[in-house]
Order: sequence, then C-alpha cells, then structure tokens
Amino acid sequence: MLRRVMVLGMLALAACDQPDPESGTLQSQSFPNPPIASTKLHFHQLTPDLLVGPRPSQEQIKELAALGIKKVISVDALPPASSLLEESIQVRHLPLGYRDLPKTLQLRLARELSIDPVKTYIHCHHGQHRGPAAGLAALLNLGQFDQAQAKIWLDRCGVGYQGLRQAVLHAQPESNAAIQAALPLEERAATTSLSRLMAEIDQVWDRLKKVPSIDDPNARTQREDAAELVDLLRLSSESAGPVDPAYPKQMQEAIELATTLESQLQSGQDAAQVRATLRTTCRTCHRAFRD
Repeated sequence: MLRRVMVLGMLALAACDQPDPESGTLQSQSFPNPPIASTKLHFHQLTPDLLVGPRPSQEQIKELAALGIKKVISVDALPPASSLLEESIQVRHLPLGYRDLPKTLQLRLARELSIDPVKTYIHCHHGQHRGPAAGLAALLNLGQFDQAQAKIWLDRCGVGYQGLRQAVLHAQPESNAAIQAALPLEERAATTSLSRLMAEIDQVWDRLKKVPSIDDPNARTQREDAAELVDLLRLSSESAGPVDPAYPKQMQEAIELATTLESQLQSGQDAAQVRATLRTTCRTCHRAFRD
C-alpha cells in the first residue's frame, strides 16, 4: 500500500512505498523541496520544473494546474486525459514499455523538455517505473543529472524493471544538435487496432499462462510480460468503441486479475492460482465476444 508522506522541507514522495534512507544525501545535492500546497497527488519532484508520478484522476488534474504544471507527458499506454486541455495544460504522448528505454525515445523526451522549458509532469500508470525512468533518462541526456544522482532516484522511486534501470544508468549527455534532431512528441500517439491488440495479448499470455520451469526462457521476463499484459488489456478496453455492455465489465475483471498477477510476480510468488483464474476469464470473454 502506498504510504502517504508530505513533510515540509522534505521531498514529496509519490506512487511508491519506499523508505527515505537517502534524505541526507539528497539534501546535500541541493534537490528541490516539495511545493507548499497540500495535495492528494503523490509525486517525485526531480527538478523544480519536472515532476513524475502516476496517471492523475480528474480531481488531481486540477491539483496539477494549481501546482503550476503547464505540460503533461504520458508515457503510459493510454494518452493523457483530454480534460487536461480544459486546464490549459499541454499534452504529449510517448508510450513506453517495461523492457527498455531506447535512445531514440530518450532523445525525444529530452527535446520536449528543452524546447519548451515549462513546469512538466511525466506520468505512467502507477508512477513507479516508466515515469521516473523517462524523466531521469531525459535529464541525463540533457546533462542535468549524473549517474550517481540517477541511481539515488531509481532506488527512491522503486524502479524495479532491469531494462529501464539499465537504460537510465547507461544514459549519457548528448549534444544539443542530437537532441534537437529528435522527432517531436505527439499529443496522442497512434493507437493499435483492437484485433492487433488481441493478437498481442495472445502472444504475451502464451508466456504467462503457466508457471515456467527454472530453465524456461520465459522465466526471465515474467514481470515485464505481466506489466505489458495489463497495458494491453487497458488499451483493448479503451479501443473497443460501441460494444456489448457486458464487454467493459469483462475487461475490467481481466485487468484487475492481470494487475494482481503483476503484483504477485513482483513480490516473488509464482501466482499459479491467479494465472488459472485469468485463464478462465479469458476463455469466457473469448466465447462471448470473439469466437
């Protein structure tokens, strides 16, 4: 469960239940203090103008505006909420996975922060892995952070996916020319068709539907696969358009089970029972809406 901490003079913590053993180190490196305004949104403030955290609710969008946020970048599978525009907040969308953070995408993020240096909030789904990794990689490419600082932040946020951690720890300052040559971010990245999403779900589920043996190659990517499954199911739910009213309910059940699967795998469990329940749910959905 997320621990809510807001202490004046300390960094505002967000989206991850992490202890604060490094507070002395962070203060000695002149990291920014949290905003004075009380907020229900949990976030990390990497610099005075860059915050990272979870996808904001409608109420929290107003809090972002009150905090002075002028731009929101979603690195989640889903684009930023359209209601952000009602608060005169710019939106950008760059969906990221859990296995890696390619250099081309790091440069695109760095470009977005450099060409329009306004107070920005980067979010993923839960705010623990992709959002912090994206912000840190961009700052490293811009030469605003070094590896030691990035390592502290990776640990504070609890970024647990090794592909993301390694991408951040290997990021290096780039020339302004290289950064400005990167493709600009879009307000909404192109979405995949529902049929294609379902095919991708099948591929990921094939690697997850049973507990792998120790020597099974799929054993090495179970956590990443589970996180990807959650995103694909969320996208499928959003991309369906007008459908049978029972479909959203069925998809929500699958999303909740996949989220539980992801959580159990992250904690080192084999999640055998959840896999079996999710398998049954998928078969029920297929019979009703696909087969």
